[in-house]
Amino acid sequence: TDVVARGIDVEEISHVIQFDLPNEPETYVHRVGRTGRAGADGIALAFCMEEERPYLRDIQKLMGKQVPVVPHRFG
Repeated sequence: TDVVARGIDVEEISHVIQFDLPNEPETYVHRVGRTGRAGADGIALAFCMEEERPYLRDIQKLMGKQVPVVPHRFG
């Protein structure tokens, strides 16, 4: 959980994958901040349903940059 993760420091995390976007943009930034520490590269992936797009806009606003979006190819 996000609450427990705040007290854990795991070194050398190269990837963070989020199945759901959090409804608070600060939580997203905290989650992806687990990767790429100390000058290392890191990759963050997040799945985003259409109804979560407002959360994505809030995240982009907080970060001050656009998050690349790859459209799904299901169906």
